Amino acid sequence: MAIMATDTGGGGDFSPVPPGTHFAVCDQVVDLGKQKSEFQGEVKVQHKVYIRWQIPAERVEWEHDGKKHEGPAVIGKTYTLSLSDKANLRKDLQAWRSKPFTPDELRGFDIAKLLGAPATITITHTEKDGKTYANVASLGSIPKGMPKPEAEGELLIYDADNMGTFDKLSKRMQERIRAQIVDTGKTEAGDPDAWRSGGEDLDDDIPF
Repeated sequence: MAIMATDTGGGGDFSPVPPGTHFAVCDQVVDLGKQKSEFQGEVKVQHKVYIRWQIPAERVEWEHDGKKHEGPAVIGKTYTLSLSDKANLRKDLQAWRSKPFTPDELRGFDIAKLLGAPATITITHTEKDGKTYANVASLGSIPKGMPKPEAEGELLIYDADNMGTFDKLSKRMQERIRAQIVDTGKTEAGDPDAWRSGGEDLDDDIPF
């Protein structure tokens, strides 16, 4: 999914993150709950999560509440919350950590571990209706011996156990959370049992 760099919660227009491979760090993990989507006439309801990265070497400026701010460019990607063989989340996470999941991890992996984890992130651009969109094409690990980027500001997770962070998310992200589909017909966070569970400790060279 294409996510423009304007998804920071600030006011103003940003240029999309430049194409190429960048050093990045995960700063947000958001449980979007069950979302309805339609593709080629088929309607699906799937549990979605949003993962966002900062790219410290790329700087942006914006104005919010009459004050000017400066910080790292950001970009995110929405995934179906699944670690099945063909799932994009599984493919990207295994490339990110340069290691396949163990059978135990596949039974339940806590994606909150991604917060603060460094990565290399490859960005591509697409054009639509006269606008340029930046896309997360692939992820990888930081090469050994290279400095690991650190997140600027607060690391944010939103899920059933961390609903107090809702007001810190961008307005667009809040709208997506409110749009989730639940059995009661009300807006609620996703099932925490589907969202997180234990996993074995990983090697020091693995980012999560």
